[in-house]
Amino acid sequence: MKGFTGRVSDNDLRLLRTFCTVVHHGGFVAAESELQVGLPSISRYIKDLEVRLGMRLCDRGRRGFMLTAEGRQVHDACQTLFANLSDFENRVRGIHANPAGALRIGLVDSLVADPQCRLSETIQVYKRDYPNVTFHITTDTSNIIEQKVLEGELDIGLVFERRRIDQLSYRRMYEEVSLLYCSIGHPLWVEHGGKVADVDLTQYEMAGYPMAQLMEKMGIKGLFTRTATADHMETIAMMVNSDIYLGILAEPYVNVLWCRERFRAIAPETFRFSSLISTIVRAGATPPLVQAFVERMADPLPPMPPMPTQV
Repeated sequence: MKGFTGRVSDNDLRLLRTFCTVVHHGGFVAAESELQVGLPSISRYIKDLEVRLGMRLCDRGRRGFMLTAEGRQVHDACQTLFANLSDFENRVRGIHANPAGALRIGLVDSLVADPQCRLSETIQVYKRDYPNVTFHITTDTSNIIEQKVLEGELDIGLVFERRRIDQLSYRRMYEEVSLLYCSIGHPLWVEHGGKVADVDLTQYEMAGYPMAQLMEKMGIKGLFTRTATADHMETIAMMVNSDIYLGILAEPYVNVLWCRERFRAIAPETFRFSSLISTIVRAGATPPLVQAFVERMADPLPPMPPMPTQV
C-alpha cells in the first residue's frame, strides 16, 4: 500500500470510518456488529490504515484497546473531517431543496396589464417553491425579446407569436385582442362617431407598428397613412391621446390606461386583431429553474387575493 501523500482517497475514507467506529465502541469486538464484518477484516483494515499513514494508531492486546498519541491526533482529525463532510452534504441537499439563481424574463409591454397573462400569480407560486431565486424583468418588442433569448441574454420571453424560429421552443398561452383606437377629440370621432362607412380613411394619420401586411390579410387596403412610428404601447397611447393619430392597441391594456375614458374603439367588428401570446425559451435542454417557471405559467393557478377595501 502506498504511503499517505496528503490526498484522501475513497479507500482512505472507508478505512478512517472503520477506525472511528472502532474508537467509538472501544475495541474491535464491540465494533464488529455495527461494521458488519468479521474481526480479521477489521484488524486488516486498521493495519492497512496504519501502513497508509505510516504510524501506529492503537495498541490491542491483553490490556485491551488503547489509542496511541498519534492515534488520538488522527481520531481528532477524523472528527473534523467527517463533520466537514456532513456539513457539505447538508449544504448540497439544501441547494437541491432551495436552489438559488436568477431568472431573466422579457415580455411585450402590453402584457403587463393583461389579466390573462398571469405573470403576477406565477411569480407568487414560483417564489413559494423557489424562495432564493431572483428576477430581472424587462419589456421590449417581440423581435428584440426573441433575439435576446436566442443570444442567451434572456432566459424566458413572453411574445406575440408572429412566426416560429427553429432555435426557439414555443408554448402557446392564449390570444390577446387588439383594436383600432382614436380619442374622443379626433376628427374621425367628432365628425363621424367612429363610423367608417363612406369615409375617406386615407386622410387620417396613424401611429405605431407597421400593420400593412396584417390589414392586407384581412382584405383591408390603402386605409391609413402611417406618419409616426412607435415601438411600445405606452408611446402609441400617448400619440392617440394627442387627438391627431389613430393607433392599434391591446384591449386589456387600454382598459387600465389613465386616459382610457378618452379612447374609443373604431369599427371593432372590422379592425379586430387577435395575437397569439407564447412563452419562448432556447431550444434544447432547458435549465430546471427556467423549466419550472414555464410550466407554472401554463398550469392553472389560484387567483390573486383581492385588494383590501379601504375605509
